[in-house]
Amino acid sequence: METSKSDTPTPRKRRKRLSLFLLNDDHHSFQYVNNVLGAILPMCNSLQAEQIATIVHGTGECQIYSGFAPEIYIIYAKFRESGLVIDLREHTKTNRK
Repeated sequence: METSKSDTPTPRKRRKRLSLFLLNDDHHSFQYVNNVLGAILPMCNSLQAEQIATIVHGTGECQIYSGFAPEIYIIYAKFRESGLVIDLREHTKTNRK
């Protein structure tokens, strides 16, 4: 009995995890950044938003979110509309800080 190629399962493609990084800029106040972070990011309260803003101010960038398409692209677009400087990168273990 001969088997066809369609009988063998095809390997599933793994979705790539992406990360959003907030970059430092001199145009927005801490309060504005805190408000935008709290409004856009799921599960981000005012304390976390303040900590992220402080880290970005001190180091120049901070990873603020990681996830998969299409959700991360929607969040990325909202941050771009707000005027904050955001970088979208492929998630690697070195992205974690």
